[in-house]
Amino acid sequence: MRFFKETLITIIGCAFMAAGITLFLLPNQLSSGGFNGISTILYYLFGAKIGTTTLILNIPLFIIAYIKMGRNFFVRAIVRNSSVFPSFKCF
Repeated sequence: MRFFKETLITIIGCAFMAAGITLFLLPNQLSSGGFNGISTILYYLFGAKIGTTTLILNIPLFIIAYIKMGRNFFVRAIVRNSSVFPSFKCF
């Protein structure tokens, strides 16, 4: 039950993040920090999809998470982070 509740809250947070980037940052040609900022810059330069680029940039972090934190943390990270990808298509 706890996993479901945490995942649901994370998905809602990702939807808010995607809405903020898609509805506020992109129309005003702004960029955020981190991998989302890099993905936004690649969107401006090459037209790359932000959700896909963010997911690709996170792959090395997923590998490190699996090695350092274990399988359970890795699975939670994959499930929660992959919820960002479809959120960008909704807005």
